[in-house]
Amino acid sequence: MESAVTREQTGEQDLQQLPQMITAWKKVREESVALKQQLREKKVGQKALEEVIMRTMKRNSIGALDLKQSNGRIMYKNKKTKGSLTQRGLFDYLSEHLKSADAAQKAVDFISEKRGSKTLETLSFEKL
Repeated sequence: MESAVTREQTGEQDLQQLPQMITAWKKVREESVALKQQLREKKVGQKALEEVIMRTMKRNSIGALDLKQSNGRIMYKNKKTKGSLTQRGLFDYLSEHLKSADAAQKAVDFISEKRGSKTLETLSFEKL
């Protein structure tokens, strides 16, 4: 009996604290949005500087520069990566390889079935 009473009191306390929790959540969310905007702006500036530095290093065949002030090194690297693989692209590649659209579709369907999925729960806020 006592645990039921305790749970009821906890539920009432949660309801009483709900407005303060929502206010605090909105404030943190707004601060987060502002910080994300600042981060986006910084990344744009960083990318512009990186492009200029890389162009200069490439033009002058500089692979690495030692930085005395920070006891570090900046290096120019060139790396190739694979492109993204969409379902349509996968179908096209399999059709070309298997020389059969039907076999390619079966393979795409099989891969789509076996792929895992994630469940993501979020809390959002809309201004009215």
